[in-house]
Amino acid sequence: MARSRKCSNISESIVDLHALNRRLSEQLVAFAWDQWAQMGILASAHRHSRWAQDPEALIVFTLEVARDEPRLFDELLDWMLLNESLLSVRRLRAMCIDEEDRALVDGTLRWLAGQRPRARLAGGQATKASGILESLFRTDIPFTHMSESFAAAGLARPPLQPSGKSRAPDSSLPINLAFRLRQILGVGIRAEAVRILLGIGAPRVTAQVLARGSAYSKRNVHDALAALSAAGVVSAVTVGGELRYDADREAWAALLRVDPIELPAHRDWRELLAALRKILRFTGQAELEELSDYLLSSRIRDLLEAIRPQLAYAGIPIRTASTPEGVGHDFEQVVERLLAALGSA
Repeated sequence: MARSRKCSNISESIVDLHALNRRLSEQLVAFAWDQWAQMGILASAHRHSRWAQDPEALIVFTLEVARDEPRLFDELLDWMLLNESLLSVRRLRAMCIDEEDRALVDGTLRWLAGQRPRARLAGGQATKASGILESLFRTDIPFTHMSESFAAAGLARPPLQPSGKSRAPDSSLPINLAFRLRQILGVGIRAEAVRILLGIGAPRVTAQVLARGSAYSKRNVHDALAALSAAGVVSAVTVGGELRYDADREAWAALLRVDPIELPAHRDWRELLAALRKILRFTGQAELEELSDYLLSSRIRDLLEAIRPQLAYAGIPIRTASTPEGVGHDFEQVVERLLAALGSA
């Protein structure tokens, strides 16, 4: 019979969740800093990414990982305040995968609305029970006054004043292709569809693929693609009774004034970053350390099954072992593949 984690050494358990969570947090925070340094937050970038980032997917991801790095959280809000016109509030909300995401986004939008009133930034319903506040940051930050914007979303943190250090994204960098296209096509479906088509590396793409990557409905994507096709900037052909779409990379490269081979690659950021958030939150649950190996392996299997569709879409396979030790090993392998995907894109 498996011994309780409470009665055994951590080294004997199927996976050291505490160490895994700490490593994940450190690497994900470093990744977020590096991405935002190339997108306008005042920080040093260690490299220039060759992929096009998805701004809203990265924002929702960063709001979670920056709970371990308050300075990153505050600088992100400063950046959003400066570049709010380049962002889609609808996509921000569509990127949320659970109530924790919705609370973080709601508090952020409330804060932005308080700094620069806009109807589109108005927060929605409070996402936590009234009067029950969760600490926003996981580090010990004493404070006597509370941010009303985040408190309305059920999160406790000190008030924040924008630092004013952020810059507009440099649209010449590959990572900022989304912003360049939004300046040309507007903030909406058309810019997202073209961003994916230019970088996906497939000759013909269905509206379903574009809908999943763009976080818009398939019907709305169809309408946007029809307009782009009518304008002659996207081509459409029928394959097996289904419309498939393509963008003329050479024509778009000429418009963007880059060599076609230098067009940034597409990554399934929505899926990849959502899976990483789920894993980070899972490994941060202290109560899991009290479970037997058998029960812990069952919980890990449930998590892997929950993220299987996202990982499959991002090209990351999952094995399901039959023993608790095998499940622990498979889980660590999934984490390794996810972290490798962040660095190899």
